Amino acid sequence: MLSNQNKITFISLLIVISFISSYKLLIQTYDHRTAFSQLEKLTLEKEELSFQSNILIEEVKYFNNQISLRKFASENLGMITPDIDERIYLIRRFTK
Repeated sequence: MLSNQNKITFISLLIVISFISSYKLLIQTYDHRTAFSQLEKLTLEKEELSFQSNILIEEVKYFNNQISLRKFASENLGMITPDIDERIYLIRRFTK
């Protein structure tokens, strides 16, 4: 059989290995949670940027349509923007 000194050494070695293993597991869990948190943050940022880019794309399409309409109206229909002196403004009054 093993002597008492060998048993104590073996048990001490098992305790140290168990402690190191537990510590490593704790560090891995922390790293995983940190990485997952960063992933969630980046996913939310990506969704927000995607939403904003869609809004910008719609605005560009709108202004391109306005430019196309203005060009069509001036070239094909002969429409022009009147001078400042020729413009007539109507005052709108709201009644209850």
